Amino acid sequence: MGIIVAIGGGEISELETLSIDQTIVDLTNKRKPKALFIPTASQYGCRRVL
Repeated sequence: MGIIVAIGGGEISELETLSIDQTIVDLTNKRKPKALFIPTASQYGCRRVL
C-alpha cells in the first residue's frame, strides 16, 4: 500500500520547503520517486501556475 503525504504553505521558489521536501523524498527509499504538485491560490496569482 502506498503512502500519501500532503503539506501546505511555503514558497517553493525561495526554498522555504526544501527540508520537508527532502525528508519526504528520503522516506520513499527510491532513487527517482514520483511526486505530484497541486498548486493552490496564492497572493501571486496565476503567473505562478504557468
